[in-house]
Amino acid sequence: MKKTLAVAFTTLLATVMTATPAQAAPADPVKALAKQLAQGRGVSYTERSAVRAGNKSFFERKGLLQYGKGGIVASDITARLNVEDEPPKDSFDTDDKADLSFMEDPEQTIRIGRTSYVRGFIVETLMPKGKVWWKQSPGWTSGRSAMLGELINAADPGTLKMMLVKSKRSGNTYAGEITLKELIKLSPWARTTIWWGVNDKAVVRWKLVVSASGLPHRLTTYSSFDKKKRAEIRYTGWGRDVSIKAPAAATVTTKLKGADGPFLPKAPNR
Repeated sequence: MKKTLAVAFTTLLATVMTATPAQAAPADPVKALAKQLAQGRGVSYTERSAVRAGNKSFFERKGLLQYGKGGIVASDITARLNVEDEPPKDSFDTDDKADLSFMEDPEQTIRIGRTSYVRGFIVETLMPKGKVWWKQSPGWTSGRSAMLGELINAADPGTLKMMLVKSKRSGNTYAGEITLKELIKLSPWARTTIWWGVNDKAVVRWKLVVSASGLPHRLTTYSSFDKKKRAEIRYTGWGRDVSIKAPAAATVTTKLKGADGPFLPKAPNR
């Protein structure tokens, strides 16, 4: 009997001593981000789609966010489509003479306050001679390319707060989901990014990894249909000095040539 108890005690002790310690919870992400909201400070991010074009992501985006009182006060976002040198057979009608070279040009959107400046990509084909940027106020965080990118931004204070409410935490990872209808209602970033009509019932899914300090590090999104990976966003350079400026006035226009209507609808006035 004594021998049996001794063996049981030894086994239990070994189990306790070799067990993996529980991972400490990261700092509160909302509070961590709130500490970053100093005028002239910000963060960079890169986004890459899971869909490939040759050895590159089909859609890539890089952004610079500038903080101020209350949240993001300016942004500078450049999106690029990586088109394969030889499109798949039957992807285009060989008799079609349309010039699609604009698809290879990146689209850059600078937004300061509620005013946006867009250049490149589709808007480039509508630009009057001598002009480079199209100005819109109130404007959006991105131009037409926004339809190809992700709609959720963990570096936006209001959006991050919503994400945490909708997530379950495991270690330093927050996994959650939300319908597009709810996202537009609860996320300031989404409201000023989604300019087109969407399926309200479609679902946005994510896994957000934060650093030990609680700041967003890596955001992975997943398809609302088959739950496959859609894109990965990485945030770097927290607290860096950022000063986003408007383009030179001489290069800016509010009128586009040959446009049947507004290039983009007006953004929400907030």
